Amino acid sequence: MIRRISRAAAPLAVAAVLLPGCLGEPPIEERWTLLEVLSGPDVSSVTPGTTTPISLNARITFRELLTGFVIAEVRASETLTVDDVNFQNHDDPLGMARDVDRILAESTSLGFAARAVTGFPHLMQDIPLTIDAGLPPPTPNGAVADSIAAAGVGPATGIFLLVYFGDVELSNGTEIQVVTPWPSEPNEILSAGVELAQGGP
Repeated sequence: MIRRISRAAAPLAVAAVLLPGCLGEPPIEERWTLLEVLSGPDVSSVTPGTTTPISLNARITFRELLTGFVIAEVRASETLTVDDVNFQNHDDPLGMARDVDRILAESTSLGFAARAVTGFPHLMQDIPLTIDAGLPPPTPNGAVADSIAAAGVGPATGIFLLVYFGDVELSNGTEIQVVTPWPSEPNEILSAGVELAQGGP
């Protein structure tokens, strides 16, 4: 028996192929809030214990309504080296964000700068930041450690510049006391990082 296919069935078959999802999801950087280092840092090395001004331009592209702070921070690690992360691979933004989270968990701050932001989906905002890197940030009583050793930081095996999203607690409305990073994956935020060389002998 010969079965004839109705002409009306053909458009339905084509429509099924074109249903949403058949072509795959957009890349993750188009679905998650994205942080980038556009230019800078303007130095390639930082010596723990010596102040080094660092300027950079960061960019945040929002994918949802967010209020918080874009934070640029120099971190020194005693356990991680530049070979343990892959900040050069910009085709893997999730891998970069995971490396940022790992460094934050295994390093000490050598200085940071933060800018308050509020954004909505598709808003792109460029943010210039300058960090006095090399020394730990002020302690809660306002004093600055005289040396990197005074803050309990041993010899650094890796120094990194990180740009991430988080909360900042202010004292007297102006002085930064506590910085709390937002973990990348639970918050769908793609942080960014750059390897810095350690200066000195």
